[in-house]
Amino acid sequence: FNYRMTDMQGAVGLVQLAKLERFIAERAEWAAWYRAQLADIAWLRCPEEPEGGRHAWQAFVTWVDPDKAPMSRNDIMDALQQRGIATRPGTHAVHMLGLYRERFGIRPEDFPNARDCDANTMAIPLHNCMCDEDYQYVVDALRSL
Repeated sequence: FNYRMTDMQGAVGLVQLAKLERFIAERAEWAAWYRAQLADIAWLRCPEEPEGGRHAWQAFVTWVDPDKAPMSRNDIMDALQQRGIATRPGTHAVHMLGLYRERFGIRPEDFPNARDCDANTMAIPLHNCMCDEDYQYVVDALRSL
């Protein structure tokens, strides 16, 4: 396979790299706004900026507390989808994929933290093309659940 990028892809990439700092700064501002707006939802835990580090905010991955949430993480995702809000699982537990189960005999309970992250994390929209109203719509939808 030839995985080298084309000249055109390289040119587009260079233009995008010039915007990287602005993109990260915008996402960091919206991430801070989300954290402030969602702080009082007891069943939803928001990510934090790592101490001594810098988050790129590629995604805003939340933790849905299964003991406090009004419904399961998947049902929350479905309810948001019905309102036109795209979400996705925050992460996947690789050990729960068929290959690992079958080839290595790994069970979900062998890695309980990974299993729980697989079942309870949810990424909510965070994108540079979203506007104020889009972010507020997401917050309002989460509050209504």
